[in-house]
Amino acid sequence: MNRLLFLFSTKPYLGDYANLLFRLVVGLSLMTHGYSKLVRLLEGRIWNRTHLFFNEETSLALVTFGEFFAPLFVILGLGTRLFSIPIIYTFIIIVFDAHWGDPFTKMEKGILFLVSYVLIFMIGPGKISLDNLISKKYR
Repeated sequence: MNRLLFLFSTKPYLGDYANLLFRLVVGLSLMTHGYSKLVRLLEGRIWNRTHLFFNEETSLALVTFGEFFAPLFVILGLGTRLFSIPIIYTFIIIVFDAHWGDPFTKMEKGILFLVSYVLIFMIGPGKISLDNLISKKYR
C-alpha cells in the first residue's frame, strides 16, 4: 500500500525524466512536420504564403526554423526557453492566421503544439539538459 502513496503525493515523481520525455516526444513530432518544409525550401519549391512584411521565401525559412531547427535545441535542452519562442510564435500564426477559419480538426494539431511549447517555456529544461550542465559550470 505504501508503494501506491505516490499516486496521491504532490511531489513530482521522476519529474526531470518526464520533462525530458515530453521535450523529446513533442520535439521529434514537430521535427517531422518541419522536415518536409526543409526539403521544400532546399528544393526551391516556395509556397505562396507571406506573413507581416516577409516575402514567401523568408516566411518559409522562418517556419522551417521554427518547426525543424528550434525543436532540435529544445530536445537537447540547449537554450530551451529561447528556442521555444520562435516555435510559439510560429504556432500562434498557424492557429490564429493560417487556419483560423478552418474546422477545429484542422487547427487541433497546431493548438496542441502551441500549448505544449508554452508549457515547455514555462517549465524550463529541467535537470536533464545542456542548459543545466552549462549553468552548473558557471555557478
